[in-house]
Amino acid sequence: MRMPKRRRCGERDGGSTAEPRRPHLYLVCDDWDSGYSIRKFPLPADSGEGAEQGLPKLFRRVTAPREFPQHFTSAFGTKIMGMHHNDSGAVQIIDVRTRSVLFGPEPNYPAYPIYFPVGGDRLFALDSGCFDLCRFPPEQPDSESDGDGSSLDESDAGSDFDSNGKWSWHQLPVPPFARMDVTSYAMHPDGDGHTILVSTKSGEEEATATFSFETGVFVWKNLGEWTLPFTGRGHYESELRALVGLSKDPETFGYLYACDVPSTGNRHCPAPAWKRSKEKVFSKNPADRRVSASLIYLGYRRKFCLVECVLVEEGNSCQVKVKEDKADQVLLEKPEGAGVPQRSATYRLMTFSLKYDKMDDIRVRQRRIRYYKLL
Repeated sequence: MRMPKRRRCGERDGGSTAEPRRPHLYLVCDDWDSGYSIRKFPLPADSGEGAEQGLPKLFRRVTAPREFPQHFTSAFGTKIMGMHHNDSGAVQIIDVRTRSVLFGPEPNYPAYPIYFPVGGDRLFALDSGCFDLCRFPPEQPDSESDGDGSSLDESDAGSDFDSNGKWSWHQLPVPPFARMDVTSYAMHPDGDGHTILVSTKSGEEEATATFSFETGVFVWKNLGEWTLPFTGRGHYESELRALVGLSKDPETFGYLYACDVPSTGNRHCPAPAWKRSKEKVFSKNPADRRVSASLIYLGYRRKFCLVECVLVEEGNSCQVKVKEDKADQVLLEKPEGAGVPQRSATYRLMTFSLKYDKMDDIRVRQRRIRYYKLL
């Protein structure tokens, strides 16, 4: 998950100097016996494959049940939320800017959630059999609401604050599809940018459909019997004027798709036109066994970051189990027992830009790659 870059004062000299701004990612890793670690990864600045490095310095540890990285999300500005169920009835919210920890309301036992941060102060959570909303309390002094006036009030299907002024999750209309049928999703950029898009495939014949949800009026619409071409989360890129996502289908595995933004004005609209990249963005090393991959939009100049977790053959490495990622995180597990000749797990971070060439095909440019050995 990405947090915005910022200027920080030097810590070792009491804050008298300033570090240059460098873009970075905060990644959540399951590499701790009692939970997860959050590490700040600088994005690669040099061209070429680059040498393998060790993991960056630990930023913070989070105690939570393991094997559930999909319960982490970024929301409310520079905050990371861990939605794991616990006995306290609260979730941990880590602000990477202030290095502080807040405690928010526990969601309704998440299983396979998809999170949609909206407007800097609202978080929508789609899960099996439920669709909920949580809004960051406006009375919090470090609230990072964008001031667009779009927050839920008492007249809109109830309040997301209880009688004591504490924030809570608010149930919304259940969507007209099953969570496990979702194939891709994105935020629609038109208007206020607060419309959710969700594509699904269901049944033995894999019937397709795409739905929109207006976060201001809480209404689902069926846009048509088609799906967005990518897999999982898509990102809107304003210079390309397209939704960009990564394909994980067997026939197009590792390619990027850029599709036109569908119209949400009517209940039915035609499937948007799309382009597929001329080349794959995954590692081309034949020794790499890919475990998971997540595409992250960096928010400027058509720049993206691909985070891959790969296993590399080694003669004397410890056995490492890696589970497929459910969202934007990678789950790692180091089992009990002695080391067995297996593979080492490595993060491959690649930043790149996208552009249309003279033939109007989408091309990958300015690749920058860095490897981090995980275990």
